[in-house]
Amino acid sequence: MTTIRRQRFKHIIGRTVLLIFGMFLAAFGIACTTRAGLGTTPISTVPYTASAITGLSFGTCTVILNFFFVAGQIVVLRSRYSTFNLLQIPIGFIFGAFIDLSMHLIGNVQMPNWFLAAMLSLFGNLILALGTVIQIRSKTIVQPGEGFVIAIAALVKSSFGSMKIANDISLTAVAALMALLEMGHLIGIREGTLASALMIGLFAKWIDQLINRRAVKVQPAEPHEVPLDTAVPTGIEKPAEVSMTEAKQEAAS
Repeated sequence: MTTIRRQRFKHIIGRTVLLIFGMFLAAFGIACTTRAGLGTTPISTVPYTASAITGLSFGTCTVILNFFFVAGQIVVLRSRYSTFNLLQIPIGFIFGAFIDLSMHLIGNVQMPNWFLAAMLSLFGNLILALGTVIQIRSKTIVQPGEGFVIAIAALVKSSFGSMKIANDISLTAVAALMALLEMGHLIGIREGTLASALMIGLFAKWIDQLINRRAVKVQPAEPHEVPLDTAVPTGIEKPAEVSMTEAKQEAAS
């Protein structure tokens, strides 16, 4: 193996490790927010509700939802869909496993009052935002849910932010309908769900700006490192795959 190939291999491994670490933090943040009992994050409402209805684990239901997101991208993008994006499938499996692991790690956590529950939910949102920023900075691949929103935004020629909000609202509505029809009451949808929708994007933008400021003190910023000014309530615009980038550019035009 030549020196250049060896360096490239190490670089890819480093980015992959960064991606996986960010995924674990994001999953742990979701678990904290969910265990707080004030409502899970919008994109997790469907798998959490499905878990309560079917008895399958939260992580397993998340993996299933991610399969639908990947299938949705294939249908929407058609010939523009890159097989590289199929890497979202193992990414979805790993993320689901991390969610189940995180739910197990804090399974005995119980909040005696609303204030402490709110603090745990706030902490979870902060950790989720940190994990999201780390995943983006790994410059590898987007989560299936983000990829689906990018594809839809390209199809309807709308902004990523608008489609992300619409997607979160739709998922929350579907989860509410599922819960009411099967259980007779809402599951995992409360004030914390709305708080997550409002705070995660803001936290992520703040964390990214903080990292950028510290990086500038050490070395000049690279041309491709741009502050996440387009952060939206529940996600950040930063696809890693070529096809996803093209789709988003089309959506913005």
